[in-house]
Amino acid sequence: MSRYSSWAEVKRRMRENQPDVSDAEWKSRRQAARTATEAYVVDHHLREIREEQG
Repeated sequence: MSRYSSWAEVKRRMRENQPDVSDAEWKSRRQAARTATEAYVVDHHLREIREEQG
């Protein structure tokens, strides 16, 4: 048996440890994280383009 947890297990434990957070709040947090990740990736690509153009 591995000593690592699956991602589904980690998410399940997070929800168990924070029962006062609603499903809508989890959805909102997930969307905020996704938006932040996409912004980071776009910024990285734009930086590469600017460096190529000098």
